[in-house]
Amino acid sequence: MSFRQFPATDANGDDYVIIEFKDEQADAAAGTGQSARYELADGRHLIRDGREFRTAGGELTLVT
Repeated sequence: MSFRQFPATDANGDDYVIIEFKDEQADAAAGTGQSARYELADGRHLIRDGREFRTAGGELTLVT
């Protein structure tokens, strides 16, 4: 498991840090590249759509 952090902003211009968790073992076994998950520092999970990330309920949308 590895992770990286990168900056993002919301519609109001507020800054956030997105954390990407990647499981290299699952990625290598499946060969799909779909083993990454994304979270905010407070633990909220994010759904990625290209350069946009949103919470499951849609209350927060971020752009990288």
